[in-house]
Amino acid sequence: MAGVTSSGKKLVRSKSGMRIVPLNEIDRSPFELQEPEWVPDKMSPTCMDCKEKFDFLKRRHHCRRCGRVCCASCCETRLSLPRMCFLDPVRVCGPCAETTTKENLFYNKDLKGLITGAILTQALPSNTEETTLVHCRLSPDHRHLIIAGSVDDGLAPLAIPMHRVTGLHVVGREQDPPGSLTVTALIVQYCLPGEEEDEIGLAAPPDASLSAYSFLTALEKAVFMMQESRAVIGTGE
Repeated sequence: MAGVTSSGKKLVRSKSGMRIVPLNEIDRSPFELQEPEWVPDKMSPTCMDCKEKFDFLKRRHHCRRCGRVCCASCCETRLSLPRMCFLDPVRVCGPCAETTTKENLFYNKDLKGLITGAILTQALPSNTEETTLVHCRLSPDHRHLIIAGSVDDGLAPLAIPMHRVTGLHVVGREQDPPGSLTVTALIVQYCLPGEEEDEIGLAAPPDASLSAYSFLTALEKAVFMMQESRAVIGTGE
């Protein structure tokens, strides 16, 4: 069953719950994952985590993120799953709960910073040792990495479709006081239609604000999630 919303999306009911998805495939977020196929009950006489045998009292439950069959104790957590477009929290197994918690941090924090953008340095095409300041951001629909410099630099704004990103290499990291690693510089490789593969180097300026480091660190996560989604459901072209 499906219903159309006023935002160009539709409500879809599946056995896992209600989802809100784009009307057109081209509008799909590059970070989205499809619902998994559920492991048939008859193929799992025991919980796929604790290995306890199912019976009248120990019932089967399916993890909405991976589709495995687990008992209630091993699949008791309910979490929001925006990466699969669910409207309400859904049941997930232990391993998927850990993964989903990290993904939700990306959606609730990192993604907002990517859309807001940050001031970074970019190497000029004519001289790799000379840099210019650019504003980098992710488009609100998550589908383009937009890089815009000043008019004086003579650089036209560049919009790289996320599904055209072929790789990302971190070339600089620093350790934060809490112990986490922050990205300070990276190279994004991409290939636009009808063109050869190209790359662009982005780094935090010498006097960078915290938003620059947060943006670069979040961009590394975004490309990893995009590549994972691409491996599962394609490019979304």
